[in-house]
Amino acid sequence: MQSIPSLIVLDMAAAVIMIVLATLSRRLGEALKIRPYYRLLYVGVGLLITASLINAAASTTTLGVARALSHVLPEALRFIAGTIGVASCLRYWKWLFSEYLKK
Repeated sequence: MQSIPSLIVLDMAAAVIMIVLATLSRRLGEALKIRPYYRLLYVGVGLLITASLINAAASTTTLGVARALSHVLPEALRFIAGTIGVASCLRYWKWLFSEYLKK
């Protein structure tokens, strides 16, 4: 399957972005004394890596049920990781929207 390697590359890129945002959010949270919501980004990274591993493992199997499940489960994990990432980043970075809209 040709799309599996590109999905893995995209998952790894999203994981790196989440790690960078977690680091920046941790620093901002320490300065503003906000609860450590940045840790949720690490959960999102774990979900993305799990989705990639499921896709990689499913590309080697020929069982019909396993292949069908291998399409639904990773997509659900990616959706959850993205939702967690957006929600946790908004806790730290929502002030940027008001700054941008003032101009």
